[in-house]
Amino acid sequence: MKLGPNEEVLRTATFDKMGIIKYHWTLLALLSLLLVTIPLTLILAVIYYVVLDRVISSWECVLTSRALHVKKGVFNKSEKTVPLEKITDLQMVQGPIMRMFKLHRISVETAGQSGPGSLISLIGIQDTEEFRKDVLDQRDRMSKGGAAAGMERGDGSSLEQSPQVLMEIKDTLGRMERLLNELVESTRK
Repeated sequence: MKLGPNEEVLRTATFDKMGIIKYHWTLLALLSLLLVTIPLTLILAVIYYVVLDRVISSWECVLTSRALHVKKGVFNKSEKTVPLEKITDLQMVQGPIMRMFKLHRISVETAGQSGPGSLISLIGIQDTEEFRKDVLDQRDRMSKGGAAAGMERGDGSSLEQSPQVLMEIKDTLGRMERLLNELVESTRK
């Protein structure tokens, strides 16, 4: 997984492979209870037997100091990087069958996300509650650090320590207003 500059790996998620496999086989068994879906169930059983282990082994989720990196796929590989400041929430879901195997689904919700559903959805992260807390805590640390960094001038001095900056902004806006008025007057002539 490619990390950006100045990114430090804080945590790598591990997946409960056996729990996920048991969960999928249980869903398949429930699907086979319907008489109409028995042929579909047999086809899915063969596919599960052949590829499910490899699919789960291909999953990676890494929390860095700046982003959440997710990599999935055996046939269609996809990599997604979500900057921590864009994450609005990490939703945890646990249905009754998931509860049997102590699994959670975690969904990443972001600011500016288009369409229904989540940007990233992962099932079976071990210690899901702790992983979720770590991501949200790092996001909060980033937002506090980002706000403080945004309050600094180019020369390193803080805006709070330099009321002169506000006067400079006021003067610049006054000059801009005067130039715009002159431009409007010249177009009227």
